[in-house]
Amino acid sequence: MNKIGKNLIYQSSYQVLKILMPLITVPIVSHSLGSIGVGQYAFANSIAQYFVLATALGLPLYGTREIAKMGDDKLSLSRKFWTLEGFSILLTGIVLICYFIIGFLFNLGAIYFIQSLLVVGAGLDVSWFFMGIEDFKKITLVNFLLQIISFLLITTQIHSAQDLIKYTIILTMVSVLNPITLWFFLRKKIFFIRPKFIEMWHALKASAVLFIPQVAIILYTNLNKTMLGTLGNKTFVGVFSNALLVTTVFITLISSVDTVLMPHATRLFNQNKHDAGYVMIQRVLNFEAYFTIAIAAGIIALSDKLIPWFFGSSFSDMNTVLPILGLLVVVIPGGMSISRQYLIPQDRIKEYNNSVYLGAIISVLLNFILIPPLGAVGAAIVSVSVEALIWLIRLWDFWKKTHLGYSRWQFIVNTLTGIIMILVIKCLTTNMSATPTTTIIQAILGALVYLLLTTILKANPALPLLKQFWDDFSKKRNGHS
Repeated sequence: MNKIGKNLIYQSSYQVLKILMPLITVPIVSHSLGSIGVGQYAFANSIAQYFVLATALGLPLYGTREIAKMGDDKLSLSRKFWTLEGFSILLTGIVLICYFIIGFLFNLGAIYFIQSLLVVGAGLDVSWFFMGIEDFKKITLVNFLLQIISFLLITTQIHSAQDLIKYTIILTMVSVLNPITLWFFLRKKIFFIRPKFIEMWHALKASAVLFIPQVAIILYTNLNKTMLGTLGNKTFVGVFSNALLVTTVFITLISSVDTVLMPHATRLFNQNKHDAGYVMIQRVLNFEAYFTIAIAAGIIALSDKLIPWFFGSSFSDMNTVLPILGLLVVVIPGGMSISRQYLIPQDRIKEYNNSVYLGAIISVLLNFILIPPLGAVGAAIVSVSVEALIWLIRLWDFWKKTHLGYSRWQFIVNTLTGIIMILVIKCLTTNMSATPTTTIIQAILGALVYLLLTTILKANPALPLLKQFWDDFSKKRNGHS
């Protein structure tokens, strides 16, 4: 197997682990810490993430690209590594000072101060070096091991609301051990060279260019938690964070398709096979829509019976928040597909950035307006509205250039079928108790209704592929007979 194939397996297996772990640990943490405990952690973490972002700057992207240019020359790799990591360590020291000043000024408490180690972890993170030399194996194995340690510690140590500090220490230490462990593998790859300040300064400026779009992204993905904690209360943050986590699990799973197809799309456009690239994107959009609409409808239909047993009674407010955030499963993968397979492969970074900047500005304004009166529901409405706007802007750009997009018939039928699916589940299971068995019955019932109706109405994009497969199989069988 070639290097790319192996790297894909390593990355895919880690993504699967990242999806499965929250599904197991979230119920344990939610029942043990309650909505207030989860909210206190998520609020402090939302503030810590701004400092983590400032520490990392654009180094994960810039560092990977620069190391990849160096080839296998140990001297060049060493010089480049210490230039990049040199400015990263200096920046970490400055950011840490700011971190503690903010903590003392606003009296942010123990949970916040423990998470200062996340800043240290970001400064010592050298995963960009291993990505640059295309050694994904070490990153994946270290991540795997630490995820399993984290899982074991959470399941054995977190039992009540008094374990919040312990929970924070577990997650923070795992995040710090990750980069520290990678330093052990660096010894055979490079040797120490004293970096020159002028070179570090140039690297910092080049890295900062890639940092600006990331600031905009964190403004509309992370700021809502900070604002919920300051304009509302920590319970709101806990409710919103857990609801968001449910949708993120499905979004991560679906968006892995884009990660695999992005290099293929880039190759098609580089070879001037634009029409083939555009048709591929249209097919991906229709395939994604078929599954994402079903998942969003499932989240809306299952939420009231799922929340009590999965998250616990203190998360009852999620009954309103989760169905709203469920719509993110449709709009985020749609926007991601167009950016990763159309805008970025064609080097249309300006258009990509513009949609991100607009989303950030609108998100900040709407959060100030909607969070005070509506709390977590307001934050959910803002998240869906902003992501939907970004999705529609990118979709319009794609349609304007190619006159391609979603199949209108399929999208409308899928949406109507999703609504019917919700009504059927609600009507047939309304008197059932909130248990894991009920959730499984609801999921099976919904899948059958959706699959059956979309197939009958010829709005299932898998049907043409199955027909083609059957025709090819029949031809081969007849050829041999």
